[in-house]
Amino acid sequence: MIELRRLARHAVPITAVSVALFLALAVLHWAITGYVVMSDFWDLKVYRAGGEAVLTGEPLYPGKLAGGMFAFTYPPFAALLFLPLAFGPEQLGQYLVFLANVAALAAVVWVGLRAVGAPRGRELGRLTMVLTALLFWLEPVSWTVYLGQVNLLLMALVVVDLLRLPRRWRGVGVGIAAGIKIVPAFFILHLLLTRQYRAAATAAGTAVATVLVSLVLLPGDTLRFWTGTFAMTERVGDVESPMNQSLNGLLSRILGVDSTPLWLWLPLALLAAGAGLWVAWRAQRDGRRLLAVSLVGLTAAMVSPISWSHHWVWFVPLLIGLPPLLVDGVAVRAAGVFAALLSFAWPLHFFDGHRMDLPPLGLIGLPAAGGLELLYQNAYPLGFLVIVAFAARRAAVRTPVR
Repeated sequence: MIELRRLARHAVPITAVSVALFLALAVLHWAITGYVVMSDFWDLKVYRAGGEAVLTGEPLYPGKLAGGMFAFTYPPFAALLFLPLAFGPEQLGQYLVFLANVAALAAVVWVGLRAVGAPRGRELGRLTMVLTALLFWLEPVSWTVYLGQVNLLLMALVVVDLLRLPRRWRGVGVGIAAGIKIVPAFFILHLLLTRQYRAAATAAGTAVATVLVSLVLLPGDTLRFWTGTFAMTERVGDVESPMNQSLNGLLSRILGVDSTPLWLWLPLALLAAGAGLWVAWRAQRDGRRLLAVSLVGLTAAMVSPISWSHHWVWFVPLLIGLPPLLVDGVAVRAAGVFAALLSFAWPLHFFDGHRMDLPPLGLIGLPAAGGLELLYQNAYPLGFLVIVAFAARRAAVRTPVR
């Protein structure tokens, strides 16, 4: 906790620099586009289109919404939750979603700090403020905010659920998150493996309840989605795109194919899932619950058929949960440097001609360089392997939780 206390002492100037940088980018965006909000909120437009489709009775699947502009790839329960976005000015929704995402990030930071033993009080508030300001600039976080995505909100649901809710309610957040986006259902496996059977049953029951609600209110869309549409990864995007930072995307780029053969991807995905869940189980066993939850989230992103770079928001709790696992300052700094290189939003616009008014990209934004792109354009899945190996090795040394 010594490093965190030092950070807390410099909370105000660091936060001020972060906010100033954001405002500078916002002014640049306004100068280029004429819009005050530094975002095109592309995914938020998809959510709004889903809500409007519910209102008008337009089918959510398998075609595209809003005159062929958007493919809705979420379960129909999500479209029901997005219904309020169909009302009122679009820009009001953008402001509210921006604030909600920042609040979700701060909530995850606060819960994470409490999980690693930070005491309540002024120092906790200062740490939450400064870490929120710093972690905002992780590529997955800044791009989630830019797109108006739900990643931070889903992560907050899961983290608050598994680390703060009373036992009798534990699993509800996971179930709701799985009803909005299927991937969080992966946490049910973690709950089963760590013998949190009641929480696993609650999560599964809540997820089933979301399906039943949508079946009653949107029967046609629900049947279409759960009888085949959910498996159509081509509706989500190109598997081989460098923005797809899943194991599936890595294999596709290495092989130079549009889609990885199932016979190759599936066993490797099962192996990666097993490794991630095993290390998470060991962390849970040793009382490092935040680290365990972080590893499960990263594993889910790894084995999902498509995981855009902004799906890897689980680096946020990981960076808070790693220090208690480490036993010396050198390891703490080495882990921090590695995670920053991997996921920080570096200003790579200067190298690839990316629009300067957009959030910076991470290593995956570097242009091709004689084959080296196979390393940095697969930064997240390769980084996942390093993190799991590192956590497994350190977990073998059963140091007390600090």
